[in-house]
Amino acid sequence: MQEMVEARDLVDVKANWKYLHELLSCYLDLNPKSSHKFIVGAFADLLVSLLSSQMPEDGGRQEEGFASGGCGVSRQCM
Repeated sequence: MQEMVEARDLVDVKANWKYLHELLSCYLDLNPKSSHKFIVGAFADLLVSLLSSQMPEDGGRQEEGFASGGCGVSRQCM
């Protein structure tokens, strides 16, 4: 499954969701039901891999931290 995604140079999950969904459906249709849990697991791993490669270097965290009051919770309530 990963090789097929790499061959099509798919990196944007959102833009290529229809293809990815079709790929999963094909794998499920072509294989026995007993292997579906492994196929779905591999698909989930593939999505995590693709999504993690899209994240910015800071891991998607915002600079505004808890200590700066950016969470919207007043320090007086703590």
